[in-house]
Amino acid sequence: MKFTHKTLSILMLSSLGLASTASFADVEQNLSKLNVPEGFKVEIYAEVPGARQMALGQSTGTVFVGTREDNVYAVVDRNKDRKADEVITILDDLKVGNGVAMYQGNLYVAEQHRIARYAAPGFDLTLPFKDMREVIYDELPDKAHHGWRYIDFGPDGKLYVTVGAPCNICDVEGMEATIIRMNPDGSDAEIYAQGIRNSVGMDFQPTTGVLYFTDNGGDMLGDDIPAEELNAAPEKGMHFGYPYYVGGNTQHDDWKDQTPPQEVTFPVAEFQAHAAGLGMKFYTGDMFPEDYKNDVIIAQHGSWNRTEPVGYQLVRVTFDDNNQVSGQETFIDGWLVNGEAWGRPTDVLQLPDGSLLVSDDYNDVIYRVSYGEEATATSPVATRSTTTIDNLQMPESAIAHPDGRVFVTEIGEFGKNGDGKVTVINTDGSTQTLAEGLNDPKGIDMFDNTLYVADVNQLVKVSLQGDSEVLVDANDFPGTAVFLNDVEIDGEGVIYVSDSGDDDGQNAGIYQVSADGKTVKEILTANAGIKRPNGLLMDGYNKMLVADFGTGDLFQLDIASGKAIKVNSGFGGADGLVRDTDGFLYISDWANGKVWQLNEAKATPQLISDDYETAADIALSADGKHILMPDMKAGKLHFLPIK
Repeated sequence: MKFTHKTLSILMLSSLGLASTASFADVEQNLSKLNVPEGFKVEIYAEVPGARQMALGQSTGTVFVGTREDNVYAVVDRNKDRKADEVITILDDLKVGNGVAMYQGNLYVAEQHRIARYAAPGFDLTLPFKDMREVIYDELPDKAHHGWRYIDFGPDGKLYVTVGAPCNICDVEGMEATIIRMNPDGSDAEIYAQGIRNSVGMDFQPTTGVLYFTDNGGDMLGDDIPAEELNAAPEKGMHFGYPYYVGGNTQHDDWKDQTPPQEVTFPVAEFQAHAAGLGMKFYTGDMFPEDYKNDVIIAQHGSWNRTEPVGYQLVRVTFDDNNQVSGQETFIDGWLVNGEAWGRPTDVLQLPDGSLLVSDDYNDVIYRVSYGEEATATSPVATRSTTTIDNLQMPESAIAHPDGRVFVTEIGEFGKNGDGKVTVINTDGSTQTLAEGLNDPKGIDMFDNTLYVADVNQLVKVSLQGDSEVLVDANDFPGTAVFLNDVEIDGEGVIYVSDSGDDDGQNAGIYQVSADGKTVKEILTANAGIKRPNGLLMDGYNKMLVADFGTGDLFQLDIASGKAIKVNSGFGGADGLVRDTDGFLYISDWANGKVWQLNEAKATPQLISDDYETAADIALSADGKHILMPDMKAGKLHFLPIK
């Protein structure tokens, strides 16, 4: 079942008795009501029914979304324009599938009564996930009250799970009112922290590794008591007060004369009663102003039983240089206007570019919060010229920016240093030089509005303003860099560069480069069975497709082991690899000027074009309707229609 650009459905929020009747247009219009700090922007990222906890898939950047219903969704942004292309239901038979987490390429889903693991989805979201379900733990209290689990992996590699009290205020037993942890296979489950009424959000402080979590205070005690909480649990075995304390230092009459079983740890920060702090995230990105780094953003879902509603906002909790809470402030509000709520922030997730996603289970949407980005045009690529671009000097590779611009590497005279460049093709078809002085630039890719170019024996970083620097020079490669060819960047910013070696494949290989360029590893050597690696394309967690320029074969590479398996053949001088928004794979043949389409890597290829002199490294246009096809020897860039 797929959802794309749908009208939002009317969903009953079962525990609150609230229903949203907003359409997508209503939500977009209401965004203007949000109070956003200067320089920040809020847009709709995706429409997801009942969106709750979110988890980021490695490599592909797919966002997995849990719900308090029976579904888990995968949100796909294939062209990386920071708007979802597709929302896919991957599971629909769950019992409150709220909790989602990714670890070592596996998707973990926590239901009310159990936790299951699903093998790496990668790009293939059509897999029979129900059949792949591996239940790793089935001893969670199977009680509906506070039965929506929140999960996360800690720096110790263990899975942490919130287990709420099955009541408002009551005696608890076993693992009720705790946070438990276990190994990734479900073994050695233990109570890590107890006395926690209902935590629905946690994260680990990046500088210390300490677990922080939100906790909702008791209901029906008054408009202004008890306080909502942010807690820190630096070690196992701490007790946070419940039911002896039901929020902050507030005690219930039935428990105030009872003695807790051990010393109680009180909150590191308190909030307005009934604001309902849920998902939270320590900010570690580079997009927001520097002073946001290592602070916490908390989604306050909003009150349901207070005389005057409160919450319905994002709150920022600041930390000092000693990693202690130093204050709190409203980050974004406006979902509550004149006592009426039109949205309910639920969880917070950071994308690799440093922007934040915020789920809203009332409006069935996910927002994206960014900083410093210009307003997005209504339809930046709808009117872009698709006329063939002539008079290029040996164009080898192209990449599309989400705003419709195309960046092309031009080799110039092959083998001549200093005459290579990167050219930008504007949406009206005009061209201008972005960066020059390169040698024989080939593969190009983009991450976080920065271009990365393979230039003979060095990796060059180019800003969109045209500033360039050598990120990795010839001496930094562990092998002998001879013919650096293609560039591929995964969802975490890790860069992969192929080296096609000489005509006989000597010194051929694939390098893995950290985002800062300081760590370079050779993950595939000349003796791995791929003669002349060229085109690269991520193919799920820890896997990559590799086009062999020397043999015309297509391989799947296991990145961790460096082992390659041939999955297809017959592509001549196999060069570029790309996927479209429907998941179809395209391969170009430099030697014979051809482009093939495959519905998956092992499928029978379908020839869709043989009109080119030399079909070089290909890419997908920003609107997903064309293949960007550099014809190197002809000096042209073609727009090959595929939709």
